Amino acid sequence: MSHEPSTALTRIQPSDQHTHSWKLLRTLAGAHQGWVRAVTVDQVTNDWFVTGSSDSTIKIWDLASSELKSTITGHIMGVRALVVSKKFPYLFSGSEDKTLRCWDLEKSNAVEGCQIKNFHGHVGGIYALSLHPQLDVVLSGGRDAVVRIWDIRATKEITLLSGHKSDITSIESFDNDPQVVTSSMDGTIRLWDLRKQSTELCITQHSKSIRSMVAHPLETTFTSGDSNGNIKQWLLPKGELLNNFEKSDREGIINTLSINPITNTLFSGYDDGSIEFYDYISGKLLQSGQAPALPGADGAAVYASTFDMSGLRLITCAGDKSIKIWG
Repeated sequence: MSHEPSTALTRIQPSDQHTHSWKLLRTLAGAHQGWVRAVTVDQVTNDWFVTGSSDSTIKIWDLASSELKSTITGHIMGVRALVVSKKFPYLFSGSEDKTLRCWDLEKSNAVEGCQIKNFHGHVGGIYALSLHPQLDVVLSGGRDAVVRIWDIRATKEITLLSGHKSDITSIESFDNDPQVVTSSMDGTIRLWDLRKQSTELCITQHSKSIRSMVAHPLETTFTSGDSNGNIKQWLLPKGELLNNFEKSDREGIINTLSINPITNTLFSGYDDGSIEFYDYISGKLLQSGQAPALPGADGAAVYASTFDMSGLRLITCAGDKSIKIWG
């Protein structure tokens, strides 16, 4: 089995836990007509995944076959954030058109479309979404630097969290305190008290803007990556710094982070198309390489990523309008 040099990934650190390297299995070229900016996997069945693009469409794909199941239209600008409900057959999408929309996935192929709710209130593009694990609320944030919290049933804004000075890039919500953690282009992470709608803690240990932050699904830790290529791991509820991840020689802009809880692997995708895999526990760099850009593409930036629920596959979305499946 031969690999072209551009797709080869370098093994850095042999480890008992990680006896296998990640390899590119499949490239869905021309998956969208624009940059692919968002991805999420259905966490109930693990049978399908959803992508959002700067071409303003949302697409649903079969995870096993990579076949396109449905194309959802309605946004009038790029789709930047997606989240699927575990309770209802709902998909939520945030867009540069300043709207948060809810789609009924049971009607995803209906002639009349499947949009059932439209949440208005943001005065800038929406870049981050989170569904609260217990409350029937969805949280959204983006260019207007506030987090808006919406009642899913009533389609109305309940409250907002303000304090960040620039674009909100990631939102994570939890059952226990702090119920909300956010990252921003202002270089800070905020831990919020939902009841008081106030900041419990503002973490200022990143020196550059933070474009991605991700919580570990099985433990009370999260990681954040900045535009200098620094990755830091934090412990909740107090936000103590646990680890600075090992750095490669590059100082790249991190656009996306994903955690594989099965193998405790952290994936990091960069603006220049570089990709890295880390041991989540030790912070050691295990593997690094380059996501190959398709011929004629105006960039290979890795914008979004997610592991599937089995931990066997990684999906990355790029500036070359492709979706890549790794295994």
